[in-house]
Amino acid sequence: MGLLITAGVCNGCRTCELACSFHHRETFAPENSSIKVTLDSQEGKVQLIVDSTCDLCPNELKPICVRYCSTGALRKGKENGAS
Repeated sequence: MGLLITAGVCNGCRTCELACSFHHRETFAPENSSIKVTLDSQEGKVQLIVDSTCDLCPNELKPICVRYCSTGALRKGKENGAS
């Protein structure tokens, strides 16, 4: 089970970073997030990177970053696409 990313759907709002940082440290500080969002303004592409500190929010019904992702770019599931 892991965090699945559809980067082409992401609009780069970085809400997932804020939600994740609040989960980990109870502060809205992207540097404390397990997920990092970068935007290549020349290419117009967004990249999301999840590091090893991601715990998939075990005390939540679904990871907080998934819950607050307004575009549906994030979801929890298996790499083969099964939920």
